[in-house]
Amino acid sequence: MALLKRLLIQYSQLQKDPAPLCFAKPKDQDNDITHWTGYIDGPPQTPYAGGRFYLVIDFPPDYPFKPPQVQFTTPIYHPNISKKGEICLDILHSQWSPAFSIRALLLSICSLLTDPNLDHGLNREALKCCETDRKQFEETASQWTQKYAAKQV
Repeated sequence: MALLKRLLIQYSQLQKDPAPLCFAKPKDQDNDITHWTGYIDGPPQTPYAGGRFYLVIDFPPDYPFKPPQVQFTTPIYHPNISKKGEICLDILHSQWSPAFSIRALLLSICSLLTDPNLDHGLNREALKCCETDRKQFEETASQWTQKYAAKQV
């Protein structure tokens, strides 16, 4: 019951103070508040600009003591995001704290698009390209953004 109450509170807070470039909500608030969907809009001045990257967020029964599982459903070319959409972000693993809000989590994921962590990669091809040829990396990431994530106007 505490899990449901906390998620409802965080959802309410997120509606009152949305995270820039981010959105998330329960997929079915009436039947399962532990399964959310959302998106991150590509930050300006990045190869992801103009893209909308959808994700799913699943909260475990022991949330907030364990982090949610977050996965992109939109393909994205990024060193810290696997081809399956898994995200390598310290606060989703070893640096998780019950004090983190859903808003803070979304902002951290958005920040990762601006500033990849080249010390911990999940997509080895993107990591190597980013390390050795940043221009080619940005070109490929931009192509993927246009192909898979371009927002419909």
